[in-house]
Amino acid sequence: MTGQAVSKPRRGASEQTHLAIDWVAGHGNVSAPVAMATTAAATASLGAWTGLPGAWPLVVGAVGAATHGVGLGIRRRLSRPSLAVRAAAWLTASGWTSTVIMSDPTTWEASNWWAAVGSLAAIAVGAGAGLARADVHEEAIDESRRAMQAAMAEAEVAREDWAIVDQWINMIQVVARVDVTPAGFDRRKNGTGFALEVSLPIGYTADRFQAYATALAEAARLPVGCLVNISRARKQGHIVIDVDTEDPSTKAIPYPDGYAPLSVLSGIPWGLNRIGEELVVHMREACALILGPPGTGKTTLLDAVLTGFARCTDTIVFGIDVGKKGDAFVPWLMPWMEGQGLASPLPNTARLPKETRPGVDWVAATLDEADVMLDALIGIAENRLTEYRELMRQQDTKLLPVSAKIPMIFCVVDEGAEMLAYQGMDPLKKRVKAKLVSVMRTTRAMGIRLILTATDGNISSLGDSAVRKYSPVRIALTCTDPEGAGAAKLFGQVRGLDARQLRAKGSGVIGASTDFGFTPQPFRTWVTAPSLARDACLATEQTRPVLDEPSARAAGDVYRERWAPERIAWLTGGIPAAPASAGPNRPGVTTDLRSRLRIKGQETPAATTNDQEEAVAKFLAELGKLPEVDEPERDGKPRRQFKGLEGLRIRGQETPPADDRQEPEQDFADAGSDWKQAALRIIRNTGANVWLSTSAIRAQMEADGIQVNRSALSTWLGDMVRRGEINRRGTGPQTEYGAHGE
Repeated sequence: MTGQAVSKPRRGASEQTHLAIDWVAGHGNVSAPVAMATTAAATASLGAWTGLPGAWPLVVGAVGAATHGVGLGIRRRLSRPSLAVRAAAWLTASGWTSTVIMSDPTTWEASNWWAAVGSLAAIAVGAGAGLARADVHEEAIDESRRAMQAAMAEAEVAREDWAIVDQWINMIQVVARVDVTPAGFDRRKNGTGFALEVSLPIGYTADRFQAYATALAEAARLPVGCLVNISRARKQGHIVIDVDTEDPSTKAIPYPDGYAPLSVLSGIPWGLNRIGEELVVHMREACALILGPPGTGKTTLLDAVLTGFARCTDTIVFGIDVGKKGDAFVPWLMPWMEGQGLASPLPNTARLPKETRPGVDWVAATLDEADVMLDALIGIAENRLTEYRELMRQQDTKLLPVSAKIPMIFCVVDEGAEMLAYQGMDPLKKRVKAKLVSVMRTTRAMGIRLILTATDGNISSLGDSAVRKYSPVRIALTCTDPEGAGAAKLFGQVRGLDARQLRAKGSGVIGASTDFGFTPQPFRTWVTAPSLARDACLATEQTRPVLDEPSARAAGDVYRERWAPERIAWLTGGIPAAPASAGPNRPGVTTDLRSRLRIKGQETPAATTNDQEEAVAKFLAELGKLPEVDEPERDGKPRRQFKGLEGLRIRGQETPPADDRQEPEQDFADAGSDWKQAALRIIRNTGANVWLSTSAIRAQMEADGIQVNRSALSTWLGDMVRRGEINRRGTGPQTEYGAHGE
């Protein structure tokens, strides 16, 4: 369906004749009240002089109302108001006639004659007004029907589809209480539904109409899983009502064969819409966020995404999977492992050659590897900015012209939100989190983007609002999400779409706010198997690009040695690589990855394993030459050896005897300031049963001439408590400190 406005076709001679007949029949109602009044007066006069029974006019009126008023009206397809007016005119006129006959007008006086004439005139005027109004209503309905027929004729709608259009137009009038005009109709090629384009009346917005999607689906009594999706058409004021007559998500469709080459610049298919057409996303400047609780088909979708990237002749893929130790990318590495002798080929399958390349260019299964991979990505972006500045100037663009020689880099992070949501104090995890956000923020122009997957879309789960801001391509899988919460978190209130009925695995809502993007709509990914990765790797072996030399130089040795045996121990289980597979940089690979990272063409000298062992041995030898000294005494008492848990103070247990208690160890080597010693002395001198606030301790220190910052004092008092030197009670402003009891 094109969604374009249609014009009325030129009427033929036969249609013009029918229109003329309809006009005469309709406008004949103008003289009907006069004829009705004359007939009623004549019948009443004749009946009074001939002794006609008074009930006979009522019988005639009822028959006329049933036959002429209702029967003929139905035949002419008149509306209910018109039928009611015609029937009322017959019954009112016959009632007046019966009343006159039964009152014997031969005995009337002048006032009775005037009353009868006046009431008949009123009946005639009322019937005339009603019939005139009915005529106007019927003309409007006829005009709408002709416009609909003309629109459907212009859109080449088959006559058997007119009944469906009529049904839905009437249903819209009942449910939404609005008169719409059909502008097009089209059935799906896969036979699972149809689309109806309608024109809204002036002043009625598409957003307002979208709220009736669920009500229309229920009014049409559609099967469970079938949706009514209401979206804007290509012309403002027009909407497209997409109706499912069968649930498309129940049809399992495998990934299409062929693996034809693609380009990131022309879009990559990620799934199918309800019509069965491929949904193409444009990722040149976009990151993507995929939400999928367990069991929704997220792994299946990820396979389809990686297959699309493998088909691109200008794209390479890095992968990070810390949560599952790289398992999400193992199928894409198995062909390479077969060629390297690290995995056995499938039964009845020949071993692949050693030159077979992995489907994913680099995989990080640990936080350390992810850390250096993100460093490499940031370094590549910085180096590309200088290396290709002249190329961008020549092509008059601020975006790096990606191609097979300068490929786009997509870093697919499985369960990346878990790393982004980290709020602890681990320095490595904090670095990885910061670098993920940095890559999203700063590398768009240089052709580096992220694909993140997560189980929840809350800010507390994503860790940073930038994840949503820099992810215009969003997917919410809804199989195990009965409330449709994932779609609501990614897209807000999706009007015209009931995501709760998308129950099949791999189905959900997808939206792309990019160039050539699309509004949030239902979709279904292809059904995939682990063999898809192997087939895609082998089919795209010759078309997949390699990292350009300036970028590889910027990434440094950590990139060139990414397949070193100790770097992929998570993949091989510690099996050493075959000697033939060792590259020129394999000998002497160390575990200190970050020390070998090369940025902007500057190489950091790498220390070999032998050098490190020699340095450690030398350090230990020098350490052994140091003279031994006795431990310093404290308060005149020698230190005691540690006695395990004997001196441990546990709440609810008796205080150990004084002989077995150990004094808390003072450790101010990292402090070195007199005021900390002074604070400890003040607390101990006050006794075990006296509690001092921070302000009181500070006041005593200032009285002794020691100036101290209150914030720093609070921090170090807390450190003393953690070291077991003093006790603490209360929280917040009520916090107080005291010495240990004797």
